[in-house]
Amino acid sequence: MTSIDRSSHFSGKATSSRGRLIAMAIGAALFSAAFAAPAFAGEPTSLRVSSAETGRTQHVSVGVNKSLILDLPTDVREVIVSQPTIASATMRSKRRAIIQANTPGDTNIFFLDAKGQQISVLEISSVKDSSTLSTAIARLVPGSAIAVQSFADHVVLSGTAQSNDDVNKALAIAAQFTGDPKNVANVINISGEQQVMLKVTVAEVSREVVKQLGLDLSASVNGGLSTSFVNNPVMGDVSGATSTGTYTAGGNVAGVSIQATLRALDRRNAVKTLAQPTLTAMSGQPAQFLAGGELPYSSTDANGNSTVTFKPYGVQLAFTPTVKSNGLIGLLIDTSVSEPVSGGALTTRQAKTTVELRAGMTLAIGGLLQDKVRQEINSFPGLGNIPILGALFRSRDFIQDKTELLILVTPYFDRAMTSDPVLPTDKYPVAGDAEAIFLGHMKKMYGVGDDTNTAAQYHGSVGFSLE
Repeated sequence: MTSIDRSSHFSGKATSSRGRLIAMAIGAALFSAAFAAPAFAGEPTSLRVSSAETGRTQHVSVGVNKSLILDLPTDVREVIVSQPTIASATMRSKRRAIIQANTPGDTNIFFLDAKGQQISVLEISSVKDSSTLSTAIARLVPGSAIAVQSFADHVVLSGTAQSNDDVNKALAIAAQFTGDPKNVANVINISGEQQVMLKVTVAEVSREVVKQLGLDLSASVNGGLSTSFVNNPVMGDVSGATSTGTYTAGGNVAGVSIQATLRALDRRNAVKTLAQPTLTAMSGQPAQFLAGGELPYSSTDANGNSTVTFKPYGVQLAFTPTVKSNGLIGLLIDTSVSEPVSGGALTTRQAKTTVELRAGMTLAIGGLLQDKVRQEINSFPGLGNIPILGALFRSRDFIQDKTELLILVTPYFDRAMTSDPVLPTDKYPVAGDAEAIFLGHMKKMYGVGDDTNTAAQYHGSVGFSLE
């Protein structure tokens, strides 16, 4: 009766207020269209189903622990919820229902009239409210434009970020939001530079001093009785070197034959090692470099089978760059220099560190000094302790090894080169016949002959090169 009275009231004044009715009809149509829009365009708080939409299926997205008011065009007699744990429906009146999302997931709700006909079917997507996650990412990852889309208990991150470090931060925040990193999909594009070139300089100088001195005295009487004061003195146990200077002298005095053997060695050497490897890697990806080789080592497993393993030696470099949003480059550096020694062993000097540098800055890893002194003296008991003369009954083996290692690390942002790189073969032209025959050169050093490579020529005074 109430609705009929209202209809009569409006019809009685239709001729005098036609413009007002038209405006109200347009407003009602816009209102219905706005609330009937699919929820993928947002998360509305109310939804009105018009008479023209009776029996249709509509998709609605509702945030977890949030509600949606649903207005239907016909009285509802029965409500069917497929998954009540995901979403529930409460009828406030015959034509108004309250839809509440409980847990993430998907379900559907059927609204039937007295004849069992479908009034409306709602496909409910219960999702977590992504606005909180979007606000957290925007606040904690400034400078990025990352969008968040929620689907049940999954989250998709899209948009752009300044660096891979910002992407990792956003993924970590989203993983806390969803409870599992596997529920986070990443389709973020990185707008900044992400390729890092690392130039490493490994400089090493090794100096070694070896000294050996030993005397062996032997005597015999009339070719019968013989004795030796210092028989075969131990040489080379410490340094591993073999004496190259051996001097022998002897004589006969009154039927006594005396022979003395002097073994002496004085050796000095210096080794310079210089390596400048250059590696390029994407941000967050490791890169490795080895300039050297591998040594085989035999071993026996638990079953008694012989196995051979290979251990690398030389200059090794491994690094992982991470480009930060503030322009810094984070580096995880692991570099080592190893060389084989006597006995099949390896001596290794290694440096591993994590730093942050700006492009073009150099990190110096120094202080890797090593000074080893080893000495061994063999003597005849008693006689070797006599001052001055005791040297005739002693042998000495001495070695001193000094090593200094310096490592320089410089990161750069890798960009395209404007010119061709200089190759090692560019400055090594083969010598002509004139240079090879008259000067004894294997390559053109001073521009003699028909050298067309001006970069390899020497201009100015020509003389001897001395070290």
